[in-house]
Amino acid sequence: MIQIKNLKKSFEQKKVLNDISLDINIGETLCIIGKSGCGKSVLLKHIVGLLEPDNGSVFIDGNNISLMNQKQIFSIRKKVGYVFQGAALFDSYNVYENVVLKLFENGEKDTNKLISEAKFVLAAVGLLPSIEEKDSPHFEKE
Repeated sequence: MIQIKNLKKSFEQKKVLNDISLDINIGETLCIIGKSGCGKSVLLKHIVGLLEPDNGSVFIDGNNISLMNQKQIFSIRKKVGYVFQGAALFDSYNVYENVVLKLFENGEKDTNKLISEAKFVLAAVGLLPSIEEKDSPHFEKE
């Protein structure tokens, strides 16, 4: 079960989510629709732990996602499917992190291996940018 309680999120002065509460029961299918900029993606990013709420809470099977460690959050993400409305990249990650995110979530923690794999994949599709130290993946260690 997913429970969203009094969720609020603003970006600078723009209120995107204003006191959203919602229960999604096990086995229930939910479609979130609305005009551009109304908060659909922001809500989903809270559910999968990509964003922290300004106020309120998101509970997955009774557990507050804000209190989960990375391994628990990655486990939740494996159970959630969603379709991106535009770019299929997480804006909170750089290019390298987006490319190797699944490897990291599945246990690869060696930064050198992750960078090497990102370079290999990007080169294979002709998108290998020049890498600077500041752009290398900065996944948190558990």
